[in-house]
Amino acid sequence: MLQASKSHTTNVVNFKRAPVTLALSADQADVLQELCTLAAYHPDGFTYTEEMMAVTKFIADRSGRAARAACLARADARERAFISR
Repeated sequence: MLQASKSHTTNVVNFKRAPVTLALSADQADVLQELCTLAAYHPDGFTYTEEMMAVTKFIADRSGRAARAACLARADARERAFISR
């Protein structure tokens, strides 16, 4: 006689953020790469070009208003903590 096997399941749901794809044109990708390189490696800061501002706004606008507000609040808190050291 065969025994029935029972698989053990849980009611736990693993919520993971879905991967987000960002489609940039080749020109936008080049501008973003330049911006990232300058931000990471330029020792004295740099001037943003209009193209850089457009790409960063395009990417930032993909998130909702609440996500942008939360991001700005986190950045403000980090700046206040850094200044108060």
